[in-house]
Amino acid sequence: MITNQEHILKTACKLGRNILENGGEIYRVEESINYFLEAYGIFDAQILAIPSSIMVTIIINDKPVTMIERVKNVTQNLDKLSKFNDLSRKCCKNTPPLNEVEKKIDNIRKETEYKFSTLLLAYGFAGMFFCLFWKGDLRDGIVAFICGLSTKYCVDYMTKRKANIFFLNAISSAVIGYIAIGFVNFGFAEHYDKIIIGAIMSLVPGVPLTNVMRDIIAGDIITGTAKLSQVLLIATAIAVGIAIALSTSMILGVNI
Repeated sequence: MITNQEHILKTACKLGRNILENGGEIYRVEESINYFLEAYGIFDAQILAIPSSIMVTIIINDKPVTMIERVKNVTQNLDKLSKFNDLSRKCCKNTPPLNEVEKKIDNIRKETEYKFSTLLLAYGFAGMFFCLFWKGDLRDGIVAFICGLSTKYCVDYMTKRKANIFFLNAISSAVIGYIAIGFVNFGFAEHYDKIIIGAIMSLVPGVPLTNVMRDIIAGDIITGTAKLSQVLLIATAIAVGIAIALSTSMILGVNI
């Protein structure tokens, strides 16, 4: 039978896992769990969070009890992150019943994100406006918009296929490269380099890189190093994908 303290531990870990899965920093995860436990009367908890898991140990009846939450999928959903963070603060202030807290956590998890059409347009316009920002002309921007649409389709397809993060970014960036080179050679656009630079911006891990610096500054060196490795892996995958598109086009005799 699960004791009340074990229930508190389980709920705290569940809340922390959701904060981490939606892009929360390590220090935020650890502090949220610690404050939650203290609000419900559990002190001196030992908490360790890394990008792939959360480990929390508390003392129940003079015996250590440890719970581990495995984190496999980490996204950057700032809306849900804000809601989980707000829920954590409210729990620390009002200490509602645990069943009510778990219900709210599940409700936030089930909230639908933006519609596919909205995300599709966001990818397209991101590529277009970044291309224009890097001095591409209007035709280049239109092609970058098409590349952005293709990026969204590639990301969704590779995600459904459960492809790892390297192949997801490598294939998506390769598709961007082929489309850009193809339209330039057909005479519809002029600067394939500006098109590619604009379109790949939706793949560049800007927020994770910022979190890396925040984790390192906060003293979480192991976590920062692990996240930095992931950021560098994504950057390498993007470079490999573009290199594949350029090299194969040159081998096939396409004018670049």
